Amino acid sequence: HLLADGKFLTADIRNCRVLIIDPKDSTIATQWGRPGQCRHDPPQRLAYPNGATPMDNGDILGSEITDAWISRITRDGKVSWSVRAPHVRYPSDAFPTVDGKQVIVADFSKPGRVVIFDPATGKPTWEYFHTAGEKMLDHPSLARELPDTGDVIVVDDLRDRVIVIDRKTKEIIWQYGMTGVKGHAPGYLNYPDGLDLDVFRDWKRPTRAP
Repeated sequence: HLLADGKFLTADIRNCRVLIIDPKDSTIATQWGRPGQCRHDPPQRLAYPNGATPMDNGDILGSEITDAWISRITRDGKVSWSVRAPHVRYPSDAFPTVDGKQVIVADFSKPGRVVIFDPATGKPTWEYFHTAGEKMLDHPSLARELPDTGDVIVVDDLRDRVIVIDRKTKEIIWQYGMTGVKGHAPGYLNYPDGLDLDVFRDWKRPTRAP
């Protein structure tokens, strides 16, 4: 992630650290965690961090694979809170919800799931999980709330698709990619692993031909 001050933020999983790097001279401006010391004790040590997301106030939301820890850390290294994501085996890229009060995280597993939880209680407030069929997720790597609607967009890696899930009904209301079919032609995806949001799209309105 590119930060407001021009530096960039990255999770260095196998070195068990999160870095903030100054692109002017490629120096490490901030380091949390230490190579070879892969256990949960933020910010001094991190257990295989695979996500580091900047929040609106500058804090960093980090996820650790081991034991599904999610932590909120200030830029000066103070841990505001650190909790285990409920019902998640392999947390992938945790994000704050649109209101900034909760956390949304994908479980990179099969069957996968998406969980929104309240860090103040550690309890889930919304969950999407199916063990078979078209609705099942297979190693989803990213989940985000969509602005305005609150619906959830998910990158479903091993099913070769990106989907939008209705927040209330938990039905799939939009999909790009053919489920379980890899490809590079229009309408197909091959192991998708990320996305950027167009915040101006109305996800509820049907697309009409001009």
